Amino acid sequence: MINLVTKMDTHFGQIVKYMSENKSEKLICKDFKPIIEKAIKELKDGENRFVISDSLVKYPFISEFPNPDFSERVSSDYGVPSNNKEIEADYFEEVRLLKQLIKEADIQINLSNWQISGNKSGEDMWKELNIQAYSIQLWDWYAIPLRYKNNAIYIIWPPQDVYQGTPIIHSYPIDFFLKILSGVLEKQTEDHIKTLKMLNLWKNFGMIVLTIFIIFVLTKLLIIMN
Repeated sequence: MINLVTKMDTHFGQIVKYMSENKSEKLICKDFKPIIEKAIKELKDGENRFVISDSLVKYPFISEFPNPDFSERVSSDYGVPSNNKEIEADYFEEVRLLKQLIKEADIQINLSNWQISGNKSGEDMWKELNIQAYSIQLWDWYAIPLRYKNNAIYIIWPPQDVYQGTPIIHSYPIDFFLKILSGVLEKQTEDHIKTLKMLNLWKNFGMIVLTIFIIFVLTKLLIIMN
């Protein structure tokens, strides 16, 4: 059983954390494969919007591009729409679908203790908000944050506020994006070559040491035999 813990912050929205009710249980990505597989089938170009993996997929090269700044985060928390309407619409379509699939799959998301009041309408509100938070978390785990449209590359960051937050979207001309990406790949290649050179150096050093050791042992044996 999964327990959702949501901590309210009046200035910067809600920070959502998922914790296991039983500490011996862990959230494992492959547990959610059926939901993501169905989302991919139901969405147009779904295979370009979600990826299925047994572990969290990282996109390290995204760090080469500017992260959302403070003003963007605040605007997102207060529901200010993005300038990239089409990509934003895609994001909300994906989150709505995940929310629908979570409900259809009857995934149980417990209320946190502070959300339990005995008031049915209040608890129903928290249940709905928890499912929304869960949907955003699944999007963060499985969605491909890079999108290509209109000869541009878009990078999407999900909102921190699960109630009214809007995604933060940066766009880059395809030529500029590929230039940055090629630079990242070039650096990775150089680092890989350096690593191989070091491995070869240590391999050669090891062979030399082994040869010296064998000569030493043979010399001792010859002395003993004589």
